[in-house]
Amino acid sequence: MFFGFNLNELLMFPFKEENRKHLYIGIAVSLLAFIVPIAPYIVLFGYGAQIAKQILNNESPHLVAWDDWGKLFKDGLKVFGARFIIGIPILIFVIPIVIVSFIFPFMFENANPNEVERFLPIYFLIVFGGTCFIIPISLVMAVIIPAAEMKVIETDDFSALFRFKEWWQIFRANLGGFIAAFGIYYLLSFVLAFAIQIIFATIILSCLLIVLMPAITFYITVIMYATAAVAYKDGKAKLAQTSESSNASA
Repeated sequence: MFFGFNLNELLMFPFKEENRKHLYIGIAVSLLAFIVPIAPYIVLFGYGAQIAKQILNNESPHLVAWDDWGKLFKDGLKVFGARFIIGIPILIFVIPIVIVSFIFPFMFENANPNEVERFLPIYFLIVFGGTCFIIPISLVMAVIIPAAEMKVIETDDFSALFRFKEWWQIFRANLGGFIAAFGIYYLLSFVLAFAIQIIFATIILSCLLIVLMPAITFYITVIMYATAAVAYKDGKAKLAQTSESSNASA
């Protein structure tokens, strides 16, 4: 066990024999996501939410049948919306940087060297300074966002996102677990991305990328929601235990 995570179960359940058919469909949906924007990703998020619900209901995680596409899309919209709203603080900083990066070259395309030299430090300050600020904020938000998503998934109610105190208490009760969940997801993503780079460098194996990339996308999505659900469930248990201890002391 690692911070309450059964890594063998969490990382291997998508590959069980009985899940094979559902895995192939997930890969197909992920492949479609490389062609059709947004909608397939929302369906994948909805599928991840189904896996999270299993864990929140104390079930062993397993891939489920793709038999209710409407519900998958609906659940996906909820968690996508939750992720977007919680991520707005990052967008507030990202959008100005993107605008400056895009406009600056056009503004000074015909400018004389003195003007360019005068504004260049301001440009670098905004772009690189802003980037240095955004990176740590993004890491913090990446740890926090799953707690809000799990609250929405648990209650099947998008408005639960705005009951900040409820999911924040669960997050605080198991901060280490949520950090570990992000660490597992991040490390797994890094290892798989590195493997893809190696495969891409080989002419023969690179032909497999059309299958491997969608497979990794589906796998990472499922693992992301599974680990977040474990952290959330453990957080609820720790919060309840703390409340019981406080009541007993009183």
